[in-house]
Amino acid sequence: MPKCFKIYLTLIFCPLLLLFNNQLAKAGTPVVHQSSKPVWLSSFKPYSQKPSARTIERGFFYALIEEQIQVEKQADYHHVIREIVSDAGIQNASQISISFDPAFERLDFHDITVWRDNKPLNRLKISAFKVLADEKNLSDFLYQGTFSALCILDDIRKGDRIEYSYTLTGRNPIFKGKYCDNIYFQWYTPIAHQYTAIIASAQRKLNFKYFNKTPKITVSENGGLKQYAYEDFQIPAGEDYNNQPDWYDPLGHVQISEYNSWADVVDWALSINPIDTHITGELADRIKKLKTEASGDKEKYFRAAVRTVQNEVRYMGIEIGQYSHRANDPQKVFKQRYGDCKDKSLLLVSMLNANGIEAHMVLVNASRNEHIADYIPTHYAFNHAVVTATVNGKQVWVDATIDYQGGTGTDVYFPDYGRGLVLKAGNNALTSIPPSKTGKITGKDIYTIKDAKSPVLLTVKTTYTGNHADNLRGRLASNSMAETEKSYLDYYAKIYTKIERKDSVTVLDDLQKNSITTTETYLISSFFKKGPTSNRVTAELFAYSVSDMFPNVTGQTKTPVSLSYPYNLEYTQQLIISGGWDMATKTNTINRDYYHFSSNRRAVGDSLFLQYKLTFLKDNIPLNKLAEYKDDVKELNNTGLSYSFSYIGAESSSTTGVNGFMIILAVILIAVLVFVGMRIYQHETPAIVFTPGSGFQPIGGWLVLVAIGLVLTACGAVFRLFSDDIFSLHTWGAYSGSRYEFNYKLALIYQLTGDTILAGYALFCLVLLLNKRDILPRFIIGYFIYGMIFLLLKIMVVQPLHKAVLTNESISVAVRSVLIAVIWISYFKRSTRVMETFIVPYPPYNYSYEEPESPVKEEQANLEE
Repeated sequence: MPKCFKIYLTLIFCPLLLLFNNQLAKAGTPVVHQSSKPVWLSSFKPYSQKPSARTIERGFFYALIEEQIQVEKQADYHHVIREIVSDAGIQNASQISISFDPAFERLDFHDITVWRDNKPLNRLKISAFKVLADEKNLSDFLYQGTFSALCILDDIRKGDRIEYSYTLTGRNPIFKGKYCDNIYFQWYTPIAHQYTAIIASAQRKLNFKYFNKTPKITVSENGGLKQYAYEDFQIPAGEDYNNQPDWYDPLGHVQISEYNSWADVVDWALSINPIDTHITGELADRIKKLKTEASGDKEKYFRAAVRTVQNEVRYMGIEIGQYSHRANDPQKVFKQRYGDCKDKSLLLVSMLNANGIEAHMVLVNASRNEHIADYIPTHYAFNHAVVTATVNGKQVWVDATIDYQGGTGTDVYFPDYGRGLVLKAGNNALTSIPPSKTGKITGKDIYTIKDAKSPVLLTVKTTYTGNHADNLRGRLASNSMAETEKSYLDYYAKIYTKIERKDSVTVLDDLQKNSITTTETYLISSFFKKGPTSNRVTAELFAYSVSDMFPNVTGQTKTPVSLSYPYNLEYTQQLIISGGWDMATKTNTINRDYYHFSSNRRAVGDSLFLQYKLTFLKDNIPLNKLAEYKDDVKELNNTGLSYSFSYIGAESSSTTGVNGFMIILAVILIAVLVFVGMRIYQHETPAIVFTPGSGFQPIGGWLVLVAIGLVLTACGAVFRLFSDDIFSLHTWGAYSGSRYEFNYKLALIYQLTGDTILAGYALFCLVLLLNKRDILPRFIIGYFIYGMIFLLLKIMVVQPLHKAVLTNESISVAVRSVLIAVIWISYFKRSTRVMETFIVPYPPYNYSYEEPESPVKEEQANLEE
């Protein structure tokens, strides 16, 4: 056992063990007594036939199971004979262990005999018994005060018959003399002979209900006592399967109860668990504080009271004697800040009633749920206590033992307990509990694939709502983040052997909305496996998150199979690969009475989405539906939850060569651009004549920004060509063999051509601008129009050709380019500075000045007038 786990157990259980020692010291050490058999026992004929050898498990069988119950004397007599048939039986059946509660029970052993070769060997020795604390529920923070009397028998051999008898005398006084019991006639081990008798006063009315196959009852009466006897032979071992529901009980048994109605049970429960209406001290102060904070808002007070009991009063029960069913005083529970389900429920009920909110305890069975309706009225029908309240006319159900529940007001998740007995005066029936609104798990695994060799980035984003958020919140509170991260990594490490965590797990908890989102990031090496061809690698995805929820069913399963109800999962695997996917949309749906499943596979741009939905509608798969379920799961595991794909171009992904075709194309484009640019620049333009005193203007104002923009545009276009690996053979062959190969290569050529022209056009305009050429305005307007059209075509037409996704960012860039073009085109058309600055002709010396008029000519012109 790891050292840290030992320390953890010590911290958890030391206080409970100290408490146990204190209780033991007060009560004294329990002892085992020796006495003769009771005189009231009835007799029956012996039976010696053995069960079939092929049915015997664990190396032994029960030759006799005898139980006689004297209700009036509160005594239970047991007589057992085990027969060892193999060495395994020596290991499994050579000790005797009897559980009892010394608070109200006395244990008397009458005999222990080992029969060897038909000769009796007396092994009863009281000093050989070890009385040990029998706290099986200590790990669940429940201390019940029970003990086990353990006797380890010496010298047991194959063929021995171990016979022993004992009597347990006493009943828990909390039941006020009412007799209720469940008696089983079948066990999970073969029984050769079984005899049961219940002896009670003829005046005591007992109610019986039988389950599965049971022996025929024989009723007799003698001396004012009635005897109800059952006898059976060769009872086969019951079958137990790991995945059967908790409520499913295939063993033959009888339920006996002295209660005539559920109203009788309600009256009994209310008598031992009354609502506290005279609250003082610390609890009264807290109630006053909550009332003040709520300011008359019943919902706000309700939720504050619920959180107080759930989160401030820890779960721990001291269920000794009468406190197995009697709740502790609410004021005591609040002061000590711990209690079991009934303690916490009665505390919450008392707090709610203290502010005028009608509330009652409710008895439920967390294992049998709605199937307690199969029971006749009995106090043994329940194993849990919860609360129901009426808040502003709305009935609300609360489990006070659940920690860390999110939500506001009356929005609180309540488990599907099915039916419960509301402890309200006058109630005479079980109440159907309406299903609570369940939450959902929405998971998304995003695989970002750069190429065939680089590690794949796996981003896992999972959102939990409702009850799933409550459960996760509790787990996160109990475990460290380091432990949580390790468990998450271990889960994926079972799928991908070469995986490592990239970043820490992030957790976003919205307590008001009761929603938790976790984000995990991993890097997966060797994601692809070598395919059958030299340039293909393959990978496979499987929806383990879905598959893990389906219980295993074999041909040997003979019971209903339990499902994790309620459960609602939406799970998506997204694969992102540049170039898109060559596949059609595919859907699948399975609708059964007990579960719904659907899947959808679709490609959108560079992403492939594998979407799955799973909802369990019931808590079990019925026995008559197992064959149908097995076929469903087989089909899902074979094809419905898996997806294999090949990554084409893996060979070129390792190629570092240069694409000669693209280099040649670029050189040709540059040469053409230089030639055309020189011809346009050197084309002679009309001469200009300056008036006296005028001349060329310097570049200034907004024109400086234009010059900077032209430089950045040219540099950006060239940078894109190299950053996008336009001249790489790897980029050129990325889509080889796919349906988008031609379109993708066309897009590469478009980008090379467009960016080269854009860079050349920008440089040409820059030269014109710096030389203040007269042709700049019309060419730079053409430049802005070209840039806008080039970008729009790339985003709206070329990229969709190979299924690249049109993102919001792309749309934003397109809109921005249009706005920039409109602004600058208007500027160059209307600006006075532009008209005065860009007037230099070609050749640049092709200009002159007007001659000023002489004084003589001016005087002559005046005379002529």
